[in-house]
Amino acid sequence: MLFTSGSYLLFLALAFLIYWPLSARRWPSLIFLVAASYYFYALWNPKFLALLVLISTVDYLTARGIAATEKRKLRQLLMSVSILTDIGVLLTFKYFNFFSASFATLLGKFGSTASPVLLTRLALPLGLSFITFRSLSYVIDVYRKTTPPTRNLFEHLAFVAFFPTIIAGPLVRAKELIPQFRRRAELTNLDGSRALFLIMLGLVKKIAIANFLANNLVDRVFDQPQLYSSLETLAAIYGYALQIYCDFSGYTDIAIGSALLLGFKLPENFNSPYRAQSLIDFWRRWHITLSNWLRDYVFTSLGGLRKKHNLYRNLILTMLIAGLWHGAAWTFVLWGGLHGLGLSVNHLWEGHRRKHRLKPRQQWWIKAICVFVTFHFVCLGWVLFRAGSLQVTWDVLKRLGVAQFSTGNLATPVVVVLLLGYLAHWIPRTVLERMAAGWNWLPSPAQAVLILGVALGLYYLSGTNVQFIYGNF
Repeated sequence: MLFTSGSYLLFLALAFLIYWPLSARRWPSLIFLVAASYYFYALWNPKFLALLVLISTVDYLTARGIAATEKRKLRQLLMSVSILTDIGVLLTFKYFNFFSASFATLLGKFGSTASPVLLTRLALPLGLSFITFRSLSYVIDVYRKTTPPTRNLFEHLAFVAFFPTIIAGPLVRAKELIPQFRRRAELTNLDGSRALFLIMLGLVKKIAIANFLANNLVDRVFDQPQLYSSLETLAAIYGYALQIYCDFSGYTDIAIGSALLLGFKLPENFNSPYRAQSLIDFWRRWHITLSNWLRDYVFTSLGGLRKKHNLYRNLILTMLIAGLWHGAAWTFVLWGGLHGLGLSVNHLWEGHRRKHRLKPRQQWWIKAICVFVTFHFVCLGWVLFRAGSLQVTWDVLKRLGVAQFSTGNLATPVVVVLLLGYLAHWIPRTVLERMAAGWNWLPSPAQAVLILGVALGLYYLSGTNVQFIYGNF
């Protein structure tokens, strides 16, 4: 059930109507949240509910055990059980075939004819990467004594499976969400209006921009790059950068809005990432909850900033893990490595600047150059991210060098959407606040009718419903 479908809007409306009469009582409201979230997940494949329950229950029990003892070895053992369970599930369902095929290919370089062992009947559970990272972070926080364990199993089940976040985040922490389960939920008129505005904004981003660009430009060029000129290929790369941003931030807007309708506040996940003036700045603006997760649970565990000469190693290893987390393909690993190298160079320059007490220049043209260079570095990474194979990556990049500038395949609506999409990315926050204020002025029934009408209109305009990109992870 996609967030952009009419069935989801109906599901959300029913969840809203059932939840609020129960919200004053803790147990009924918790049980309903778990049941609604499990139903939402089961609509994709009910078999994987068992996997969801397994991950949640193991992490709940190990966290309770870790908190109940001060014995170091026992705490480490329980932490290992949690890690092995979560990462083991992830490796089995997402990476086993990838590593098996890669190992067989490596052996083939030395003359071996061994065939890879493949688990052909295993499908990848929807949102598995987000589920395991979210649940594992809770156990690590309990182990580090930064978060107290919950004694209520249903609180943990609801935290892991909360339906607005289960498929693609945001990667909310236990300390951010579980306390909200314990408070009596409240929904002010302002929060309700903001929630509907975010849902509307997310639908527009996803359907009017992301789906439109995917169907009318990006997919066509990346499927057969040899048919397109250099200019058309460059437009497709820009188009994918805008598509993936509007796709994922649109999902996040709908997720935050859906949670807010039930009285829960989720953390911000995007902050105009293509306005970043450096790669460090980009990762402070893009998928903020994942960036913070990687910093706190991977980069810090590797040693973080403790030794300067290890900083660059830790950055590269963290981003390689981030790349592999996104998908079982070498293109994702190389994407992560590219960003790891870029961040290392960025930190090297920042260290040099601090050492020599160089102040950052404030001239507008220098900032513009920084934004231009950062954006195109990110776009280079997006080619790897989208291509699916090294051959397609090479074919797309090769088309940029053929010096063909025909625009016959760039329809006027595509160019208009590209221009408007990037212009909207630079809209000041004050303008968005005024738009939200105008939206708040409308009565709630009018807002709901407008959302439904816009959703249906955008769906037919787009032509084809496209799965959220991050829903595949």
